[in-house]
Amino acid sequence: MLSYQSKKDYREQYRCQLQLDKTYPASKRSKKKSLIQEGKNQATIEYDKWHLPGQEPKKSDCGLWSFMGCLNKAQHPNKEIFLKPFQKSCFRADCEKCCFKWLGRSASKATKRMELYEKQSKKMAKHVIISVPYWDHYKPKKYLAKKVYHLLKKVKADSGLVIFHPFRYDKDTDMWYYSPHFHVLSFGWIVNTKELYEESGYIVKNLGKRDSVFGTIYYQLSHCGIKKKNHSLTYFGDCSYIKLKIDEAEEESKKCPYCKELLQELDFRADCELKPDPLIMNLEYLASFYQWFVKNPYQ
Repeated sequence: MLSYQSKKDYREQYRCQLQLDKTYPASKRSKKKSLIQEGKNQATIEYDKWHLPGQEPKKSDCGLWSFMGCLNKAQHPNKEIFLKPFQKSCFRADCEKCCFKWLGRSASKATKRMELYEKQSKKMAKHVIISVPYWDHYKPKKYLAKKVYHLLKKVKADSGLVIFHPFRYDKDTDMWYYSPHFHVLSFGWIVNTKELYEESGYIVKNLGKRDSVFGTIYYQLSHCGIKKKNHSLTYFGDCSYIKLKIDEAEEESKKCPYCKELLQELDFRADCELKPDPLIMNLEYLASFYQWFVKNPYQ
């Protein structure tokens, strides 16, 4: 148990922590495109190689336009080629160009898993923040994560996902600073948080049900910790990969709508780079050109 003097000190820490948590509530979005672009030191803030998303240069072909398509003309209307424009992406969290696509893809996958478990279990996902006390701030993330999973069991959070945040944002100074904490979307009652705080110094704050599971995950990933060979988002309990199986069948968007063959990247026999008209670049259409061919057919 903590001493009386320690409790007094930690009450002040707890009050400050709650105030900081109000800076960017999970149910709201920044007025800017993403928090990735915000903060004077967002490009330089780092601790133990942890940093914010989108801080590395893009690859040479990131953002370039290309086409997915199907050359199986015999089974298409008017025996035409099916074309689907798309922008190339490396889908890296570090990429200054593709981090937004990484955000969307990661949040969509996580939302699918959480909503499936929510449907199967008849439970409601709650947003929980676990803040690390200052004496554990500089412990390795592996140690902190192990401690957090132990604490989640104690507060009866039996399943869910965890997103690690090494930094917090102070809107008054427009600066990021090191302050490790974890955002959790969990299933369970969330009890005994006061007793847990007095025993361990870890602050467990239950924000309850969010308006949007996808919006909450997307927002929290937008300023999560990024480090090579480390996962920014992990699952625990019945939501883990071992216990909850998701159908990974080919998405219909990856198939030709006419013959159901898998789409392939196509190229056009021309000297200039293809740049689809902005008015149709998100549209699928049929073309009668004969110059199309499969790009890198053996990949």
